[in-house]
Amino acid sequence: MTSFLRQALPALLLMLGALVDPAPLRAQRTLVLGVAGPAQQWRPVVRVNGALRDRALRDALASGLPIRLHLRVELWRKDVLDQLEGSQEVSLAVLRSALDEGYVLEDGRVQRTLPSMGAVEAALQVAFAPTLHPRKRGRFYYLATLDVETLSLSDLDDLRRWLRGEARPAVAGEKEVRGVVQRGVRRIFVRMLGLPARQWRARSGGFGV
Repeated sequence: MTSFLRQALPALLLMLGALVDPAPLRAQRTLVLGVAGPAQQWRPVVRVNGALRDRALRDALASGLPIRLHLRVELWRKDVLDQLEGSQEVSLAVLRSALDEGYVLEDGRVQRTLPSMGAVEAALQVAFAPTLHPRKRGRFYYLATLDVETLSLSDLDDLRRWLRGEARPAVAGEKEVRGVVQRGVRRIFVRMLGLPARQWRARSGGFGV
């Protein structure tokens, strides 16, 4: 039996390796979270590497669907029970330009036309620059979550309104309630089509202030 296990062990290890999901390894390369020095008030440094180069997301963009990127960065204080000290969020939408082969990047207020995916990625690095930082002494670390999902065009309109601060609860009448239900049904339909969505997470190293 021992001889059999010795002979079978390499094959078993290969099978186990095939079953391991490589997504966490890819995630670490896609979203990287560091910490700036004291001159920058220990702010988080976010690096996003090729999130929109995922083939399924590229195909969605090529078909005319917008892509939403939502970054949330949290500052945690290390203690007996770690405490959330603050957070910051950024939402952006990317879609193909209707006039040329470029892309449109918008935050609900400003639209920028960019000539290439490389230019989009460079602009994202600027946009994903949180100003969050510790305001007291202690030991801290950052957590970041990047959600990338395909929107329907109606979802994009809702996102624009929300980013402009125009969205409000639809509780003032049957027409508004019906609109909420219709938007919910559209979102469910988009998800049922199997349109791509991705999520990456990262944690910085600990640092003292």
